[in-house]
Amino acid sequence: MAAQVVMQFADRMFLSWYSPQALGACVPGGMLAMTFAAMFMGLAGYTSVFISQFDAKKKKASVTLSLWQGVFLALLSALILAALTPLGNAIIHGFAHAAPVRALEREYFTILNLFGGLAVINNALGSFFSGRGQTKIPMYAALAGNLVNIVLDYMMIFGKLGFPAMGIKGAAWATVLGSGVITVIFCTLLFAGSARTDFRISRLAGFYKPIFTRLVRFGLPNGFGFLMDVISFTLFTFMVGNIDTVSLQASNIVMSMQPVVFTVIMGLGVGIQILVSKYQGLKRSDVSVQVVKNACKIGYAYAGSIALLFFFGAPLFLHLFIPSGTPGGAEIATRTWPLMKLVSLFVLGDATYLIFGEAIRGAGDTKYYMHVMMGCAWLLLIPGTWLLVYKLQAPVVWVWSWLTFYAWLTAVFMLARFLRGKWKTIQVTSA
Repeated sequence: MAAQVVMQFADRMFLSWYSPQALGACVPGGMLAMTFAAMFMGLAGYTSVFISQFDAKKKKASVTLSLWQGVFLALLSALILAALTPLGNAIIHGFAHAAPVRALEREYFTILNLFGGLAVINNALGSFFSGRGQTKIPMYAALAGNLVNIVLDYMMIFGKLGFPAMGIKGAAWATVLGSGVITVIFCTLLFAGSARTDFRISRLAGFYKPIFTRLVRFGLPNGFGFLMDVISFTLFTFMVGNIDTVSLQASNIVMSMQPVVFTVIMGLGVGIQILVSKYQGLKRSDVSVQVVKNACKIGYAYAGSIALLFFFGAPLFLHLFIPSGTPGGAEIATRTWPLMKLVSLFVLGDATYLIFGEAIRGAGDTKYYMHVMMGCAWLLLIPGTWLLVYKLQAPVVWVWSWLTFYAWLTAVFMLARFLRGKWKTIQVTSA
């Protein structure tokens, strides 16, 4: 997951060097593509929970059948995502961002969304390895894909080594090609490695209704809850763009740094989800609790360190995104500085939400997660942001204060649910 941070950070940093308009467009356009893919990624990614439980019970055939059900769902998702591209462009057109920024948003979104199914397929394929505890394989695959992405970013954005200068289109194609490399690595390991014979990958390929229906039953609320989380951030980003272009650029800078915590803790969350699922399948809730305690030590140590770095080291990060001589750079920096202080608080709430949220999701308590994210997104964050931006015409620091409050509220809900312990009685892979 840290490799994903490097990829996103590099994309946005290169684009900030290319033009302020490209920076202003890449975050909203990229987040809209992520929004469209979110539910499908949550659904396909839940394959790891099934694989984890079946692997703990030494049921190799069920592991392979679970993999294929996840792959079938991912392939269907890829087709749906591509078909949704015109809708995404209509959504971008509906927001009153500056015309040059809006045009770049459409270019970036269109390429990412047409090939967004690759990330969903990678989620399903990677579950075969992560669900069985072989988390180094997805890590190395991600490192390879992201290395390709970063190199191509430099070559395709600025027009190096024979490539034309493609700007934001180059960043999008670099991301697509990097994702394609990850897909090729996973397929090679599955069909050319020892897994092919040990788990009968080819022989057990096919539809298996009992696992498919349970994967949809638990995975769909998981994916829908993830969608509500992502869509709230996406709408937040687009609405901030209606304050003014400088506020959008300042918000996008801090939004580009926030994944430094979010994505790494999400990776930790995947580990929590897999281990909690494993021990729940073995009916060892006591060990699941210990897993979460250990995760808190790791997660808060990391998030706390980054929060301090953001709070006291803001100038270092600002110089990465606002090089000397950037037109309007001083004004962008002035707007960004207080947002960095808020991000320091935001990341701690985000870490709490992810640690305890992933724990209850791994146990199968996905409906509660879905209900919380739906309620907080549509009853709190989105209407509150709309009120601040369109009615009160509040400055961007007020809007980010509201987002920070939202992050901590969802964290409290997830913590309270975990402490209640209802998740201990849920059975995921058996009726």
